[in-house]
Amino acid sequence: MQNLPTLEVMTRALRAEVCPQCSQREPKGLWPLDQPRPCEAQCTIFMNLPTLRAVAEQIDSPFLLPYERAMEQLICQSCTASPTAGDFCTEKSMRHCPLSRYAGLVVDVLERVDRAQPKVRG
Repeated sequence: MQNLPTLEVMTRALRAEVCPQCSQREPKGLWPLDQPRPCEAQCTIFMNLPTLRAVAEQIDSPFLLPYERAMEQLICQSCTASPTAGDFCTEKSMRHCPLSRYAGLVVDVLERVDRAQPKVRG
């Protein structure tokens, strides 16, 4: 995976570490990491991956709260995945939203991939 673009590496890493735990994944069972699952198109994690990548690159904290605040501002406020998105999102408050439910794991995966990727000096 060394020669793959960073977003593709992040996508595969998320598929490997988050998807097996996700209660909304379809179909259940093993799935090739280089192929999207049918549920990925509606998944708030994959829908927002470029923004999540930017959040992971810009914030450096041992705590999850700064990441969650950035996600709320940059993603949740304009989310179209739920009719109640934003401050009063029922999906988030019920922890049905994959991004809300697995935020800590998502941040961990994205930061590990970001650290492992060679930095381009310019």
